[in-house]
Amino acid sequence: MKKLLSLIMAMVLASALFGCGSPDSSSSGGDSAGGSETASSAEGNTGETKKLTMILRAGSYTDVMKNMAPAFGEEHNVEFEYLDLDVANMYEKIALNSKSNQGSYDVLMIDEPWFREFQETGIISNLSELGCELDDDFIQEVTEICVDDNGDVYGVPFYGNVELMLYNVDVLSQYGYDAPPTSWTEVLDLAKKVKADGGKDGYLVRAQAGENVVIDIYPLLLAHGANILDENNQPTINTPEFKAALEFYIELKNAGQIMEKDDIVASVSNGDAAMSLTWPGWYLPEADEPIKFAPAPNKVGDGDEEHTSTSIYGIWYLGVASNSQNKELAMEYIDYITSPEIMTESVKFGGVPTRHSSYQDEEVQEARPHLASVYEALQHAKFRPQLKEWPQITNAVGIELDNAIQNAKSVDQALADAQAAVERLLQG
Repeated sequence: MKKLLSLIMAMVLASALFGCGSPDSSSSGGDSAGGSETASSAEGNTGETKKLTMILRAGSYTDVMKNMAPAFGEEHNVEFEYLDLDVANMYEKIALNSKSNQGSYDVLMIDEPWFREFQETGIISNLSELGCELDDDFIQEVTEICVDDNGDVYGVPFYGNVELMLYNVDVLSQYGYDAPPTSWTEVLDLAKKVKADGGKDGYLVRAQAGENVVIDIYPLLLAHGANILDENNQPTINTPEFKAALEFYIELKNAGQIMEKDDIVASVSNGDAAMSLTWPGWYLPEADEPIKFAPAPNKVGDGDEEHTSTSIYGIWYLGVASNSQNKELAMEYIDYITSPEIMTESVKFGGVPTRHSSYQDEEVQEARPHLASVYEALQHAKFRPQLKEWPQITNAVGIELDNAIQNAKSVDQALADAQAAVERLLQG
């Protein structure tokens, strides 16, 4: 992998060859939400300092930005302001900002389920009008929702988050496994054995009300042939398939416990738990760590239907606010941060690429062998339904799933109430 400085020099010389247009050079970083930092060119750039304000998902997503950005700021005499926030605050601030004729934000990090709403309401710019063309190095499957029916680009895939199985190698080896089982029934059987032996959890769930539990149960829904909405975006919650998936999920919970994401990673890493679902955006293991990634099982049991994938995408895209006062500069920055060299280099800082070339890089493969499972999943995972009501739908369904998991309602009642809530949302 090239040193960053020589890498930037090469990019400047070849800027017309990659990405959405002309990936110039690099940028600058801040250390806290709302922080800003100016990087002036070492060449003595005496022009007026420009500013880009970016609203970002806190965590490894923002870490990549802050570590990879300084050279762009030096080249372009740019000051950056980072607002690194949780998902709920991001969504709220972007929505509020869109109501102003002169927006406060330039570069937006966009969660995949928001895309349809942001396009339909004009929150994000048409990047094709700013010269963006997605090259063939981007994993084609992750670009499907950021390009409209006319071929216009509205976002660039930045962070290749996708749902995977996380497991502790040492714990599984004690039970004769070198990888997690390939069916959910066998996962449950193994989890029960681990739990029954005492001292360890067999399987951890992220069953907090709202979006968390919906995302956590999604692979089980798909394996059971269930979904929240059908192909016509009509609710299919109060069904036998959905009920079977929820009851299975509750059994998995009973073979372990409910935890927050950071505790899940720590528990599996320490060998206090055997398995869980995870996202590479939570944590990206080093080559020598006792935890590994694997695809989520794609069938309920042996002899049941095998699905292409039961993993779901959680891709983060970069877009330009339609009311930004710095659209061209924001597009230049997106070109830079999603260019092949920078995306490959970003793996050192927890980046999860959306480009084929990054996963095919020999140094990446050696340093982060677990990314092979990410690469495979990114080519087969499923998008969540694309409609503007989706954030409200996940919250409504998540509340009722939590009611069933906590025994506040029967499974039947919770699913009936979730179905009714989603029907009301879709009726306006």
